[in-house]
Amino acid sequence: MPAPCQPAPSFEEAVSRIRAALAARPARTLAVPSFRAAGVAVPLLARPAGPTLLFTVRAETLPHHRGEISFPGGGCAAGEDAAAAALREAEEEVGLPPDRVELLGALDDLPSISRYVVTPLVAAVRDPPAVFVLAAAEVSEAFEIPLATLLDPGVRRAALWDPGRLPPEVGDVLRDVPVPVEEIDPATGHWRVWSFHPAGERNVWGLTARILAELLDRAFGGGAAAVAPP
Repeated sequence: MPAPCQPAPSFEEAVSRIRAALAARPARTLAVPSFRAAGVAVPLLARPAGPTLLFTVRAETLPHHRGEISFPGGGCAAGEDAAAAALREAEEEVGLPPDRVELLGALDDLPSISRYVVTPLVAAVRDPPAVFVLAAAEVSEAFEIPLATLLDPGVRRAALWDPGRLPPEVGDVLRDVPVPVEEIDPATGHWRVWSFHPAGERNVWGLTARILAELLDRAFGGGAAAVAPP
């Protein structure tokens, strides 16, 4: 794991800032009748060198988003809410015991092209396992990136993306799903998409980067990123 690029808040300071930021505004909920509800955990880990965030690489054998970087999580079972799903999936995928997790609050719901409405739950883990035990059928790798690294504006990039480039079957799914106004470029109608490129680490992109960007913006002021042309 590379050294952090800049000083970061301590674990307890980060927890306090995240909890306060999420309490200051209710999470935006999203209801799409044909989409299944899902919950993902966004685990903030207490490590001796400073707080880190936990990510996974999805197994190549999965039917959706194979090989992509994600947070632990998955679809809600019958009678299960997003928080319960996030905790259950984190235990199943990486062996994170629920009794070591403190949920700090929810980020905004987001739609997935695989027909899920995803609720991200930020989770503080004061006593994380030294090694995560992976469910090989679901996760091929678990890795951590220091919070300080992710707060460095130099690792964050934005691009404007034309939703018309989506395949027709995907465009039909997302056509009627509302996109937050701040994520649309008024001049082009293109969507703003985020990615994170820490040196020596895997790049974070897609829905996971969108979740990460919201967390950093709301709790820590994020950091400006140059916008690349579409």
